[in-house]
Amino acid sequence: MSFEIITKAIEDHGQAVQQMKAELSQEIKNVSTRMFDLEQKAANGADHMEVKGFNNQANPIGSFVKSTQLENMRNGANTTGRVELKGGDITTLRKAMTSASYDVQPQRSTGLYNNPQPRLTILDLLPSLPVSNGKFEFMQLTGKANGAAVQVAEGDLKAESTPTFAVKEATISTIAHWTRASIQILDDAPALEQQLSSLMTYGVQAKLEAEVLNGDGSTGRMLGILPQATPFVDSAAPGLTPADRIGQAITALGAAGWVPGAIVMNHSDWFSIASMKATDSSYILGSPRDPGPANLWSVPVVLSAGIPVGTALVLDPAQLAVLDRQSPTVMASREDRDNFVTNQVTLLAELRAGLAVFAAGAVLKVTLNPA
Repeated sequence: MSFEIITKAIEDHGQAVQQMKAELSQEIKNVSTRMFDLEQKAANGADHMEVKGFNNQANPIGSFVKSTQLENMRNGANTTGRVELKGGDITTLRKAMTSASYDVQPQRSTGLYNNPQPRLTILDLLPSLPVSNGKFEFMQLTGKANGAAVQVAEGDLKAESTPTFAVKEATISTIAHWTRASIQILDDAPALEQQLSSLMTYGVQAKLEAEVLNGDGSTGRMLGILPQATPFVDSAAPGLTPADRIGQAITALGAAGWVPGAIVMNHSDWFSIASMKATDSSYILGSPRDPGPANLWSVPVVLSAGIPVGTALVLDPAQLAVLDRQSPTVMASREDRDNFVTNQVTLLAELRAGLAVFAAGAVLKVTLNPA
């Protein structure tokens, strides 16, 4: 390698270093100038500062105007479809420039409060019978004269019994209700949708229990237990208490061949019985600290606010059934009225059920305090 070539390479390298030095010096000068401008603006106050948009993002309306979907609609498409707006962040500190205080957001609980739901004791008590039709029929024995007798001699005509039957029909009722909620609130509080569904489901079940007890059997409605119960006539002996009358009904039910399995009464009536005192003012059934179990004459007491005060039912639960045509369901839809354009959702809860009282004699209605 000749000396001239080496010298030329050294000179080229020196020129490149000098050019790089000049470029770096110019960049440092530019940075210094910008820093000086910023210092001057800061010294003159915030009003002279240039404020950029949040996150320096584009105008959301501009992104819609420039969207391909809008261009397609201009060219004949029926709709833009869903266009995601760029730069549409919500500035939560929008008042920071004009307020000396901070906007403290409250903490919201995820629960749904002030929502009492009494226990549905009647539905818990009665057996459930799945059905597959809007009408339910069953055979009921209406007359039973037991004509069985001993055959005295061979060849004698044997005794005959002539029971009578009747076909009974139970109505399957539709129980439903609906409500509307905004999509925004359901999106913002996901647990609320589940709580609303639970509230709607409980509502139809509570109405079912009310109908099972008191349904009047009119068009579309089931005939409840109370209208079908057999009124019990007590002995009218002097000094009978409500507990005595219930005891007599239990005895009569058992003597008729049924199995007394439950006493249904109002909470107030049970408290009146449970708080009875002896002549020395001591409690008969337990005490306020240690109350006795909810039963009378070894038959469990079922409390229900749906039964009128002053009335009790003594029954054999096996002789009744809740007819389950459609278990409670909850549906949600945006295709109801103007839901689509108002961002609403309609929630519908519904069930179909009925009541079968297979033997009215197995249900005794007791008046606790007759006039």
